[in-house]
Amino acid sequence: MDGGKNMDVFLFVFVTVAAVVAAKTLRSYFTYRAQLREFELNSQKTTDLNQVYENELDALRGRIEVLEKIVISKGYSIDEEIQSLRRV
Repeated sequence: MDGGKNMDVFLFVFVTVAAVVAAKTLRSYFTYRAQLREFELNSQKTTDLNQVYENELDALRGRIEVLEKIVISKGYSIDEEIQSLRRV
């Protein structure tokens, strides 16, 4: 009969330890999944922002090209503009 009680105690301890380990493992897993989800959301936000910045940069490059053409063209003379402003 002593062997049966020892076995019951052993089984109780084993089941208790297994439940604690399982609970900690599940908690770690769900924490990991939450962090992964947050990372994926942040990654998508970063990708979206990068696209917005890329579009804005392309627009600014286009505007700079237009300004360069205006300044470089033969019909436009900075010196003449400065002189006309000085005359006023």
